Amino acid sequence: MANNPNWPLIEDGWAPYWNANGGAPWDRFVEVTGRTMGTGGSQRGRQYELDQVRTGELSLTLANTDGVLDPTNSSGPFYGHVAPYQPYRKRAMWPPSINLLSQIMATGGDLGGYAVGANVYNADIFSDTDPTFSGIIVTSATAYQGSNVLQFGVPSGSAVGARICRTMEPAVLPGQTYTMQMRIRNVTPSTTLQVKAGIGWYLAPLAPATSFTYGSTVTLTGSATASWTLITVTATAPAGAMAVDIDAVVAATAAATCSIQVDAWQFEKGGSASAWVQPGVWYPMYEGFVERWTPTWKYGTYGTVSPTAVDAFALLSQVKLDDPLTEAINAASPRFAYRLDDPAGSTTFTEAFGAYNAAGIARSKYGPGVIAAGTQITATDPLNGIFTGSSGTVTTFTNPSPGQGGGFASSVIDLTTAGITGPTNPASWTRCVAFRYTGPTPTDAACIWSSMDRQHAATGLFATGSRIFLSIFPDGHLHLVIGGPTGSFGNTTFTANNGSFPNVLDGNWHLAIFGWNQAAGEIRTSLDGNNWFFTGFTSAITPTGLVSDSLGAWYDIGLGGAAGDNWQGDIAFACEFSSYLFNNNTDAIYAAWKNSFTGESTDARYSRILQYAGSTALSNIQTGLTTSMGPAAFGGQDALTALQAVVDTENGEHFVGTNGRVNFRSRAARYNALTPAYTFGENVAAGEFPYEDCQLDYDPTHLANQITVTQSGTGQTFAAQDATSIQAYMPRTLTRSINSSSAAECQDAADYLLSRYKQPSTRVSSLKLHPSAYPALWPVVLGLELGTRVRVMRRPPNLNAIQIECFVESIKIDWDDNGEATVTLQCSPADTTPYAIFAAWHTTLKTTVASGVTSITINNSQDNTNPLASQLAAGTQIVLGQNTANQETVTVSAVGVTSTGWTSAVITLTAATTKAHTAGDLISEVLPAGTTDPTTWDAVAALDAVAFAY
Repeated sequence: MANNPNWPLIEDGWAPYWNANGGAPWDRFVEVTGRTMGTGGSQRGRQYELDQVRTGELSLTLANTDGVLDPTNSSGPFYGHVAPYQPYRKRAMWPPSINLLSQIMATGGDLGGYAVGANVYNADIFSDTDPTFSGIIVTSATAYQGSNVLQFGVPSGSAVGARICRTMEPAVLPGQTYTMQMRIRNVTPSTTLQVKAGIGWYLAPLAPATSFTYGSTVTLTGSATASWTLITVTATAPAGAMAVDIDAVVAATAAATCSIQVDAWQFEKGGSASAWVQPGVWYPMYEGFVERWTPTWKYGTYGTVSPTAVDAFALLSQVKLDDPLTEAINAASPRFAYRLDDPAGSTTFTEAFGAYNAAGIARSKYGPGVIAAGTQITATDPLNGIFTGSSGTVTTFTNPSPGQGGGFASSVIDLTTAGITGPTNPASWTRCVAFRYTGPTPTDAACIWSSMDRQHAATGLFATGSRIFLSIFPDGHLHLVIGGPTGSFGNTTFTANNGSFPNVLDGNWHLAIFGWNQAAGEIRTSLDGNNWFFTGFTSAITPTGLVSDSLGAWYDIGLGGAAGDNWQGDIAFACEFSSYLFNNNTDAIYAAWKNSFTGESTDARYSRILQYAGSTALSNIQTGLTTSMGPAAFGGQDALTALQAVVDTENGEHFVGTNGRVNFRSRAARYNALTPAYTFGENVAAGEFPYEDCQLDYDPTHLANQITVTQSGTGQTFAAQDATSIQAYMPRTLTRSINSSSAAECQDAADYLLSRYKQPSTRVSSLKLHPSAYPALWPVVLGLELGTRVRVMRRPPNLNAIQIECFVESIKIDWDDNGEATVTLQCSPADTTPYAIFAAWHTTLKTTVASGVTSITINNSQDNTNPLASQLAAGTQIVLGQNTANQETVTVSAVGVTSTGWTSAVITLTAATTKAHTAGDLISEVLPAGTTDPTTWDAVAALDAVAFAY
């Protein structure tokens, strides 16, 4: 059936292949477009710029007379695979085309937005043979069409069935016949390769394609000027097809390495190949997850299902975050984590992630010590000596004779009672523990953590077999001993990055991370973020055969519970990781433990929360302008609330895009959006796009003249108010909490909000567009995204035109099966305060000069309205050849006369130049040390805190 040229090609895709962990998948969908009926719609965004973005939703009705989409239909082809939170994608191609591929696939990279030389992996084009797992775009004077082609490597020995190029992007309709065609050639001289076209079907979730149909085999003879060969294949999607795999396949083992080029790729519905056509642009309209399936029957027999889809924010709102330290530990894939923050009076200690049972207390055969849970975090230095990554309590050990060797009463937390006896893999592991020692200087050792085998039992005193000891020695330093079953061991001292050995007998908290990597022969230690590696060890020190694991002393099961090197002080967060961690993980764990990531930027915090929430959705994260946040305090919050707090601090925005990706935008995104992307109005001849209805709002709802900003980390408040606004509109308050570590930025935030909201502004409460009635609107409405700057024009009869600059805050799309579609926008006004970047005076040299001249001719600077003499006074120092090898500083003696619109001017110098300078060289006023860009610095400009600083 021919496409309607006034309506985009719509594709509704449901993805039983994936689950919620599929994120926003690029591919592998089942097409359900033909089942859509009645009305449907989607809505994304927020009511106004200070509101929270709501979860984007899509609702529709699908015909289900065959019961295919009924989760309870045991005879259906998708039985057992219809479930909540499977991805759903709605997209539109404009202009419509029979070619279902993207433009970059179909045109070999002529269209699609990728540069020549770019890898096309992110365009959903893959390769089994190319080392990059994809291909690149190359220019070709003999391209089949256009000037670019896709190129893939095929190494010698590539096996039969290996896919040279492939995509799974189009949604597949079960029962539909499809045909794929492409032009293909081999451009490596003196080689040949046999290939064929293939279409495969995915029949099970999260599994490879298993059913393939192939076209005829062709032989590609390599030549730099090889001609193009057409390959085709036709296949029908089986009833349970969940996705399609469209490829060019190796048909006989490759005898030599070669480069294969592809162009004019087409995938269409039908039993034969049509003439190749260029597809339109695929615009994403919505991508989310089907939250619920609601089957109904009309008249008792006509079945429908009404799925409701939600975007990634709905999933994030269900994830409850733990404290920053626990989240950082969890991100490193722990085997176990005993936080030791159990309530006072506890005699067992629970594991944080439920991987192991609670650990009990064991007493030595010489008598018990005291272990008390529920202790508050304290230190000798209560400001800098504590950790803030967890707000919980810790566990205190009061064992007698601390650090004085063996044979004393003692109590330990016995991890053996939870089934833990050393690392799971003795050859590769990492452990960490936080501690504070309060006892006297050890005369032997104060053991924090011990793990032993039974071999040393015969000596009664010293460990001679496998063991792991983490202890403070009499030198006040932290030591790690790792030993193997034959008696070989390594004894390392935790070392600072500057090579010194930190003293840990200070009564303050410390975090130790340590591990063993047998493959590298390496012990790693990390103390309070100082990472050190010790190499040259052999597998002889790998601690195999361990039978005990204890916190608070060395505790010897082999000697019937003998104990020694008692610990006195506090312990928290005893953890193990079943792999050898590297600095990125250990640094994150330390930063979380010490100060809850204080000092990181808003974009880093936003990304971190997404990671800790387990988000698998792709994301677009802009660099934030707030570069130092306060401590992360998201423990107990849901992830969406935590993300919103970051957005509030940045004064930016976040949303899930039409492609399902999570977007974080800094406040600079709107500051720098100076011109509208589209203008809506009735003057079509002037490039405006018509709207059907426009509702404006001018009221005090978003008016505020008394602003209070609370700094989240300290609770300190910062105020700003405007007496004129209060007099005119009565007091109107606005409060906001932001988590910047800078008090100045908090004050700037209050000043900015006052500047922004002290006077009412006209808002667009509703702007209705009707693309089905005016098809030229289709690429506009399909390309609109939240945060887009637009201009709305209203021209009342016999009155001046009304022009409103605004940003899109909400997009609502409605459609029905009668060919109607409308898009309704809600917009907030663009900031009425102009912004500027203050720069040093700068220009370029107009004509080349030799050394020894006393005058130069320059091109006009940024301000050529005012006379140059008013900008550059006599006595001013300027730099000729800024950032060049001949850079020199000279002094202005006089400036030639200029008039409005001047394009060049003559500057007389107080002394002759000492170097030659070339036309076009940069000239600027003198910059401070370390500054080389005159566009970002000004010696005399004073920033207005209200308008510019935030």
